[in-house]
Amino acid sequence: MIITGGHNVKSHEFAESHAPIKIGDHVWIGAGAIVLKGVEIGEGAVVAAGAVVTRNVHPFTIVGGIPAKKIGERVRELDYKCYTTNIFM
Repeated sequence: MIITGGHNVKSHEFAESHAPIKIGDHVWIGAGAIVLKGVEIGEGAVVAAGAVVTRNVHPFTIVGGIPAKKIGERVRELDYKCYTTNIFM
């Protein structure tokens, strides 16, 4: 889930707040992960399945957990291209 907005629970008016999320090239976000507003996920980073990302993720870093924390590093010499296909024929 990519969540770019929310509410201030301490606000008397339950005020809204929004911030963009930036996702770099070659990022892999695992199933069931949640990325919260204002976060930047750097190039080549990996977010483990089920992680909750509340802070920026440095390039080529692997994060996991709740909240997401660094659990490893990814190789920097990536040699593949991402393709999209139409699965609805």
